Order: sequence, then structure tokens, then C-alpha cells
Amino acid sequence: MYYDKGSVYENDLKKTRGYLCGAFKNSPIFSERIEIAYMKSDELKKHVNKKHHHNIIDEFCILIKGSLEQEINGDLLKLKEGDFVFQKAGSISELKKVSDDAIWIVIKSPSMPNDKISD
Repeated sequence: MYYDKGSVYENDLKKTRGYLCGAFKNSPIFSERIEIAYMKSDELKKHVNKKHHHNIIDEFCILIKGSLEQEINGDLLKLKEGDFVFQKAGSISELKKVSDDAIWIVIKSPSMPNDKISD
């Protein structure tokens, strides 16, 4: 569940895909200061072998469950549960492998939906 403007809303994360907070019309909580995304393996696998970077946004990612391999600026990282990475704006990122049970939390600041550039 989450709290916003004095009200409590039910939110089952097992059914959630996508942004929990950010500058998106369909976000449960609208914010231009921060984005928070919850991604399970099926969504993550759509991003494998697709490089991207952000010009302005810094990104903090936490692997909650499973494992994955991510390349950042040419360095291959093999992540396991509890590992996290911080990517400064301009870093080129690419997911390489994602386990079937992966759960990934992504926190970005500021929230700028048009700042993702495919490389």
C-alpha cells in the first residue's frame, strides 16, 4: 500500500509493472522530482541487448531477487540479490542476462520521461 495526500491506497506489487512514482499520467503518484519503477523478469527481458543512456537523469538500481548481468560503460557487472548500482547521467547501460525470478527496483532523479536515449 502507499500513502499520498492523506489517503491510503491498496497496491499489490506482485501485480504491478512499471512506474510507481514519476512524471507519468498513469503513475499512482505523480512527481517530477523522482521516478520509482518496479520491474519483474518478464519486463526486464524486453530490455536485454538494448543500450541506452540518460543526459540528465541519475539512476539507482537495486536487485531485490534473482540475478542479472548489466554492462555499464563497457564494464560487465554480475549482480545477485541485494546488489545495487548507481549510474550517473551519461553512463551507457545495457542488460545482458536476466534470471526468470528477477525483481529490480529503479529510482531515477529527476523524473523526465523523454530523457532516455537509445544507443
